[in-house]
Amino acid sequence: MPSLYIHIPFCKSRCPYCDFAFDVGKTHLAERYTAAVIREFRTRLPEMGDLTECDTVYFGGGTPSEVPPDSLSRILDAARSMSRIAPDAEISAEANPEDRSRFAEMAAMGINRLSLGVQALDSATLRALGRRHTPAEAEAAVDAARRAGFRNLNIDLIFSSPRQKVSVWRETLDRAIDIFPEHVSVYGLTVEPGTAFGRRLKGGRLPLPPEDTQAEMYEVAQEMLSGAGYVQYEVSNFAQPGFACRHNIACWERRAYLGVGLSAHSFFNNRRTWNIRPLMAYIGSVESSGVAIDGEEVISSRERRLEQVMLGLRRADGIPEGLLGAGRGWNSFIPDHLLERGDGRVRLTRRGLLLADLVCAKLVGEMEWKSA
Repeated sequence: MPSLYIHIPFCKSRCPYCDFAFDVGKTHLAERYTAAVIREFRTRLPEMGDLTECDTVYFGGGTPSEVPPDSLSRILDAARSMSRIAPDAEISAEANPEDRSRFAEMAAMGINRLSLGVQALDSATLRALGRRHTPAEAEAAVDAARRAGFRNLNIDLIFSSPRQKVSVWRETLDRAIDIFPEHVSVYGLTVEPGTAFGRRLKGGRLPLPPEDTQAEMYEVAQEMLSGAGYVQYEVSNFAQPGFACRHNIACWERRAYLGVGLSAHSFFNNRRTWNIRPLMAYIGSVESSGVAIDGEEVISSRERRLEQVMLGLRRADGIPEGLLGAGRGWNSFIPDHLLERGDGRVRLTRRGLLLADLVCAKLVGEMEWKSA
């Protein structure tokens, strides 16, 4: 079954590390944007053919909790009326802790998985990341989510923040484990060129921890979360048994999905499309034509295989050995304890997970060279 992704681009402020598609101070356009998203969904749904029952729905952003809950409810009701949402569908929404007063309404409309942008649980790191909430407000948001009835809760955490020490990261993980959400996503800070952090790094004004400290932080997260009963099912994702994010897994397995909203991507029939990025350009395009596609590509069989390797190796269960081809050049990663094989599959070791991007890039480079 396919998935549905809905992009909600509105944010209260601009975090210095974020390069996602979002707009600050534009919530007065939420009503018009909501109508555009519903129209785009109605226009594009026939492209999905028989794939009309959605197994997962994901409100991403931006900050979905930034808009009035009625906007999300109208989009979800429209999706239910025009397509079939599976009775046991995972319906997720991203939210910021400061929007906790809206959690009960979000739960009432049928959202059953909440992903909180906590990022840190100490005041200094939150300030360094430009976050608006305090550690106490993050914990209050978890309480509010529980009172609203959410029994599938994710929190996002970022490590290797400016001046962050391993001891502080351990304390954040301790507090996160005490909260005991069903799912924890752990991301190393990535500095993108177009962000405030990117400009500060270029000017030598971003004091990041050294690489060996960043690696230690990741290993500490693996150790502490696994010790608390979480299963690492992907490079950055840990879940209590039975609570792995079904939407993410569907994307990693390259199942069909329809994305609506500005900058949203869609994928089906080996064709990938993406929408216009600027907010007013997106709204104007949908209002005039019903769609806002900015580009597309047809995925070749070679590209499909490369994607399967890149996405599959990031998961704990790895990929079928046959995807890597008969050359077996990848065997050289085994003595280095980066890859391991068994039961006809190849997977990253614990050390390999730490270097996942590098290992995957080298493997794909070798596969491309072999096929040239």
